[in-house]
Amino acid sequence: MGRTGAAGRLEAAARAGARRDYEGAAGLLEDLIASGDAPPEASLYLGRSYHSLGDYPRALAAYRDYISARPLSASGYLFTGRSYIALGMIHKAVPLLKKCLDLKPNDSAALALLGTAYLKGKKSALALESFRRAVEASPQDARVYRGYLNALLVRGLRLARSGDQDLAAKMLRFAIANGLDAVLPRLELGRIYRNSGDLRSALEQYEAASSLVPDDPKIRWYKASILMALGNSVAAKEELRKIRAGGGDIPDLAWDQALVERFLIRSLVDSRDWRRAADACKAWLRTRDADAAVHAMLAESLRNLGDLDAAENHARRAIEKEPKEGALRLELALVLWEKEDWTRLGPELDAAERIGADRSAIVRFRALHASRVVGDDARVVELVQAAIRISGPVPELMRALADRYLKLGLPDLAEGWFLKTLSIVPDDEGAALGAIACAEALSAEGDKTAAQRLEAAYETYVERWPDNPAIRREYGMLLLHAESWVRASREFEALLAWDGKNPRLRRVLAYAYRKHGRYTEASVLLKSLLKERPRDLGVLLEFTHCLDRAGSPAYAIVVLQKALPLFPKSPDPCLALGDFLRHAKKKEAAVDAYREAAARDASDPRPHERLAEFYRESGIQELAARHEEEGRRRRAVKTKK
Repeated sequence: MGRTGAAGRLEAAARAGARRDYEGAAGLLEDLIASGDAPPEASLYLGRSYHSLGDYPRALAAYRDYISARPLSASGYLFTGRSYIALGMIHKAVPLLKKCLDLKPNDSAALALLGTAYLKGKKSALALESFRRAVEASPQDARVYRGYLNALLVRGLRLARSGDQDLAAKMLRFAIANGLDAVLPRLELGRIYRNSGDLRSALEQYEAASSLVPDDPKIRWYKASILMALGNSVAAKEELRKIRAGGGDIPDLAWDQALVERFLIRSLVDSRDWRRAADACKAWLRTRDADAAVHAMLAESLRNLGDLDAAENHARRAIEKEPKEGALRLELALVLWEKEDWTRLGPELDAAERIGADRSAIVRFRALHASRVVGDDARVVELVQAAIRISGPVPELMRALADRYLKLGLPDLAEGWFLKTLSIVPDDEGAALGAIACAEALSAEGDKTAAQRLEAAYETYVERWPDNPAIRREYGMLLLHAESWVRASREFEALLAWDGKNPRLRRVLAYAYRKHGRYTEASVLLKSLLKERPRDLGVLLEFTHCLDRAGSPAYAIVVLQKALPLFPKSPDPCLALGDFLRHAKKKEAAVDAYREAAARDASDPRPHERLAEFYRESGIQELAARHEEEGRRRRAVKTKK
């Protein structure tokens, strides 16, 4: 293809992209790359088209080809980083965007993307600095300034939790004043002011938050608490009346500040707002006598926040206050279970049982504890089954039973329990993996319906946990063996994000494309592979086959002619070249290619078989018979060997 033709097709693709016809642009660019000597920019534009279509892994593959050809171009690193951000792979995006800035310092687009990456990676200080530099580089860019405000807001929220409270308040006020007014910064400002003793400023923030979400009872509890602290019991009781009118279950009590704050904590716990529940508990414990119920609610909140050591501390302090309260012992047992502290869990269950804690909970914890420490499989199964009969379908028990059945080599029994667990707790990754293992084992044992269940188990897993490349690879190979080409292609495309340099992966993806007629896209992958491995005969033949099927046989002929010197002893490229020339009606050149194949390997019958077919089609029966006989002789010798 001439340079003018390539440039014209590149411009056509750019025009398609400009009018947001990204599929059309991608198709033009795939044809251009596959069928000729396309400029490197074609790969860049192809990646951008794929990105706009949401096909980020294939975008990364295209960008990789561009960077390989233009390693000093900042654009390749910029757009690659953008696609990695879209995939949530921040650890991949940041180094690429830094490389872009090395090549093009103070580029506002790269700085803004780097700031976005840092925000998503929860590095608010670095995000704020990147956006600050981006604003300095492009002070008139509204989108960059909006990103700066978002970074300022996030940084303010982060500092409000673990840093300079005064600076946090300034950042949050600035973000609110510049258009980012929302409930979250208002509540954080309210908390900051309340902790510093500025109750009137805190009330202003809670009132502003309430105006944004007037039906949120938690915010009304905050207001009632502040109003009680300010001595305005009339206004506080009006807030309680509004909570009751909104459906809140509030008893008719002699309300005071302590009672309001206790109900505030309970409201936060009931709504599973663990962070604010923990804050409210801590505020109570700082200013009032220790209280078993508040320690227990703080333990529950901290456990759900993942701070298990602190949760255990407060659970034990609650027990110190109320040593005969069984529910407190069970909360401690739950903390120890989540800590996987099997040694101390057993004695705590004994203590809970002695004081008459809930029997079904004791039975449940005994069974779960046994599933971790008892080696007698029959005993564990018996205990877990008994616990399920008493407690009902508790997911932890069903999972424990499934795990033990699988360990015993009983996948037929385990599979159902894994699936029941997932029906209640769909984010139990271990249960999802267990379902895969069961279906795989049953399929290997000859269960004719297990293959379908195995596909379903894999699909369930990758939909919920898409970032596990090992499982995606297994699933892709399963689909490939099942000849489910379209679905296999999707899985291998997704894997490009993790392992785009892997030649085996790209070749398998090209194979899947070929099997359902996507020859142009297969050609793009194989062409890139052939550049990396020009002496790989298999890739050469697959590439030229795809070119032919994609409508570019002339280019396939050119590729094979250039490649012949790289394979001086192999007849295969000569045979492929002869076939293409024959179909192109270039008879003499085809005969020459077949004869060259015969000369390269005197034992190979295929060149003579091809020549026999050619001469028979041409009506030259004598030559056809001669080559047919020679081909038959060589095949007989080959068969004997």
